Amino acid sequence: MSNKLESLGNAIMDKRTLIAILVIAILWRAGISSDGRIALWESECSGIALFIMGWVLFAYIYSMSRGLKGWLELNKIYRWIAISLAAINVYVIVYYAMRWYRLAGMGGVSESLVPYDFLFRDIRYLLLVLFYCVVIWLAKYLKKVHGDYMLLFKEPPKV
Repeated sequence: MSNKLESLGNAIMDKRTLIAILVIAILWRAGISSDGRIALWESECSGIALFIMGWVLFAYIYSMSRGLKGWLELNKIYRWIAISLAAINVYVIVYYAMRWYRLAGMGGVSESLVPYDFLFRDIRYLLLVLFYCVVIWLAKYLKKVHGDYMLLFKEPPKV
């Protein structure tokens, strides 16, 4: 089971997979923004995708920090990355909750819109996806650093 999870993790951390995620995000936003308006269901799909991606990445990074033994510095790096991810994920929750509330037509909500607001929403979405992809890509190298450290400082076998 551990090998399957590790091979799945390696497949996700592959550069081609991350590029595919970015291309899908670009095509998704281009498709839903073509008319200049975003419906509630389109916003829900975007928000849920970011929510799942962000919190799964947070859980992965945090579990990596819990699994590290023997190198406090790398453990701290992983924890601070996890805290940063949690902050970004809370932002995503708050942003999309406010957005869905307005799109659902709840009364008493007024929002000032800037010209080309749909463009700013697209840029925000793509930057969040890019951020998550970069964190996934960098996590691969942090894991490799820990593996190299353990290999260098492992005690020689006793005869």
